[in-house]
Amino acid sequence: MATMSNDDAARAELEEWSEFIGRIRYDGPGPGEAGDERLADEAVSSEFSSWGRLDGSAEMNNLICRALEIGYLRALQDVRERRVPGLGPTD
Repeated sequence: MATMSNDDAARAELEEWSEFIGRIRYDGPGPGEAGDERLADEAVSSEFSSWGRLDGSAEMNNLICRALEIGYLRALQDVRERRVPGLGPTD
């Protein structure tokens, strides 16, 4: 019976997380919001760089960045569409 090494298990878990993050829905920018992806990239880059050197692999670091960008983009959508309780007009 073959057993999975720790490296194989970690690789499989990383692939599962990558697929999961890839399935998270982001509707894309609406009219007049074409710069959202750039804003998300800049915000995540700034935040990520403040953490200093991470010991994870390049694949893991990329996965973390993708997840943060999606979260940022979804938060922007929620604010613009006033889906945040207690949030007044954003204009």
